[in-house]
Amino acid sequence: MDLKLEYGLKAGINFNSQLNITADIKSIDNKINIFESRNGQHIGVFLKLNIKDFYLRPEINYSKIKNSYDIPYVLVRTKDIVTDFEQSKIDIPVMIGYKAFKNLSIFAGPRFEFVRNVEFDNFNIEDLRNDYRIGLQYGLGIKFSKFEIDLRAERGFEKNEINYMSNSAGLKNQFITSQGKLYLIAVSFYL
Repeated sequence: MDLKLEYGLKAGINFNSQLNITADIKSIDNKINIFESRNGQHIGVFLKLNIKDFYLRPEINYSKIKNSYDIPYVLVRTKDIVTDFEQSKIDIPVMIGYKAFKNLSIFAGPRFEFVRNVEFDNFNIEDLRNDYRIGLQYGLGIKFSKFEIDLRAERGFEKNEINYMSNSAGLKNQFITSQGKLYLIAVSFYL
């Protein structure tokens, strides 16, 4: 059996731009269409176990994402709703890939996400519905010498919900995103 172990460092950007999603905001008991933007960056390490034209590539990445939601003001009072917040998380994707051509590979696999904290206006929002999620990543990579560039798409399998208490006697306003679609561009360096 032809086995080869490689490892290295990686870094990149995460983004989506103005995705039209359906949000459920508890304070108005209604679902509305809004626009979601999520942008950030990630840095991490990887191992790659090659078996002929196939490979297994687990990674550990630290990500910081800025989430922003554009709510039509005519539908709801937005001052009591969290529309912008930052999220820090640890992502562990486990990619199974196939070298389709000499330098080009395609891959897919599960992604395990651990939310570290969520910050809004300089304080932490601890009331996350789930601080652990499972999702899917897939994409393609092009390798040149010790560098590899990959483009990925990811989505979650469950909805992300953040509850924020606007004041001690007020309503609890709730944000539910879609499955958290995100695109990633990264550069890996093989050590």
